Amino acid sequence: MSAVYCGSKRSYFDDTPSPPPSSKRFRCYSPSNSPSWSSSSPSSSLDQLRAAFPHLELTVLVEALEEHGSDLSAAMKSLYALVSSAEEEKRAQDLAAANKETGTFTASGDDWVALLVREVTQSSGQDDAKFRAERVLEALEKTLSARAHEEAGKKFQEESVAVQQQVEALMKDNTVLKRAVAIQHERQKALEDANQQLEFFKQLIPQYQEKVRNLEVNNYALKLQLEQMEHGSSMMPQRFNPDVF
Repeated sequence: MSAVYCGSKRSYFDDTPSPPPSSKRFRCYSPSNSPSWSSSSPSSSLDQLRAAFPHLELTVLVEALEEHGSDLSAAMKSLYALVSSAEEEKRAQDLAAANKETGTFTASGDDWVALLVREVTQSSGQDDAKFRAERVLEALEKTLSARAHEEAGKKFQEESVAVQQQVEALMKDNTVLKRAVAIQHERQKALEDANQQLEFFKQLIPQYQEKVRNLEVNNYALKLQLEQMEHGSSMMPQRFNPDVF
């Protein structure tokens, strides 16, 4: 729901032109379509509403009173809700458009303070000032919430990228570690094979040593036999008389 402003009074929330009205309810007041008890009718409730909402159409004020049985308090609450909804929607659209263009929240703390002061200064009474202040504070809360949400999203994305990089680094280190373990396993296996061969050769050494000793003994025996044979052959001519032959 939105309302068309017919007065000259403007606020921070209606810096851009309002969209064209979509129903007859929001047409600007003119004598030709005014109700029978218009501004010339002595109605204090209507006068108070016109003083509080000078930018609204007279028909809107009249309908608000009629809908709430001429209850001024209920009518004012209804109109406040109407104005708040229209201006808040418009302001949210403007702020979203500005943030989309710049990518940042342009309103600083001083801007919000100036906005609050301006809204309170432009109010028509204590209730209107309270309502305007609440409206500004709600807008500030929404802006801060949106900013916190955006910053949290950016931080989460940065942390996610950092974690992803750490995971990739760990996976790379794990691959290197697996390769190192495989190489170490191959070396260990080769060392075990070499130790087994060494033990086998150690077991063969006594056997070969025994064979060597046997060969040495046999060689010595053959040597003695050879010496005896040589000595015997040298003594044979001295035993026989050469004349016999």
